[in-house]
Amino acid sequence: MRAIIVSRVYADPASRGKLRALAGQGVALAAAVPDRWTPLGLQLEQKTSYGDEGGVRTVPIPVSSGAPGGDPSWSGSDLRRLFTDFRPDVVQIEEEPWSRAAAAAARAARRLRIPYVVLVRESLPAGHGIAAGFRRGRVLKGAGGVAGVNEAAVRLALRRHPALMSALVPQVGVALPASVERSVHPGLTIGFLGRLIPEKGLDLLFRACVKVIGRWSITVVGSGPAQEELEELAERLGIAGRVTWLGALPRQRVDEVWRRLDVVVAPSRTTPRWVEIVPRAPLEAMAHGIPVLASDSGALPAAVGAGGIIVPEEDVVALGSALQRLHDDPAERIRLGTLGRQRIMDQYTDAAVATRTLQFWRSAVSATA
Repeated sequence: MRAIIVSRVYADPASRGKLRALAGQGVALAAAVPDRWTPLGLQLEQKTSYGDEGGVRTVPIPVSSGAPGGDPSWSGSDLRRLFTDFRPDVVQIEEEPWSRAAAAAARAARRLRIPYVVLVRESLPAGHGIAAGFRRGRVLKGAGGVAGVNEAAVRLALRRHPALMSALVPQVGVALPASVERSVHPGLTIGFLGRLIPEKGLDLLFRACVKVIGRWSITVVGSGPAQEELEELAERLGIAGRVTWLGALPRQRVDEVWRRLDVVVAPSRTTPRWVEIVPRAPLEAMAHGIPVLASDSGALPAAVGAGGIIVPEEDVVALGSALQRLHDDPAERIRLGTLGRQRIMDQYTDAAVATRTLQFWRSAVSATA
């Protein structure tokens, strides 16, 4: 099969694991990416280079950064040229269907009579204006299928297009360490990794830990506008001495943190404007054999599965009880961590995501033939 993926995600070489896995499964693949991008947490813009390695061709597409609302325009003529030269069997658009990028890619595919599918992440209804709403309807109407990173994203995409073929497919895979060693020991080292905002629920974790009897500590990786308020809360609760604040860390430093953790907690709370879409920290914890304790917010329950414990949103009592259980039963931590790592191996590695993506493409191409 020959395929083109249109997405800003793969401008970052570190995010191309799925692409290489698809090439390894026999797909001739090109990735259309913006000609410039800004790494997460930085302000310095970088240029994207043309590349052809590992069976993946990376093609920078000129973008204009001045579009209102932070929605850049992609060059339609450059996309059409790539589609014409490469002649894919399918195009996968990994930009939201209301975006200018998705509209340009879908228009180019339609003109060349190439089937296209759309991968969606947006999981809550949002008003994007009349023009964006028109683009969304036009893109989805012409699509051969829609893949969602979670069930809510699929439901939202199908709300006005119920006949579309659909599937649940992660956008990118999770790196799997070659091996992990988890030791059984007394006490509990709790990890929280994420942006420090109310929606992430670190305050709930603090309140739950107050009730945990025994030796425990919390390691916080992340930064955000709520940090000062959270530090004050820890002081008021009398647990400040048990909390270590590491701030935002580069990936290499985060890799050093995993081995020190006994459990990763994701006590997220859903709001009218925010929901967990892709819980990266819990998935990466599971890859390292670390059990996850999460609320039933958004995509968390489906992602964690048997690799952890799910409690109701904002239920401090249930959260504290689960932490006490993990504190008192080190063998249970090992058991859940083993199940979580196996879940990542089965469903979330680059190879597993590539397999699910290829199956989705084949079904979509067959349906539109």
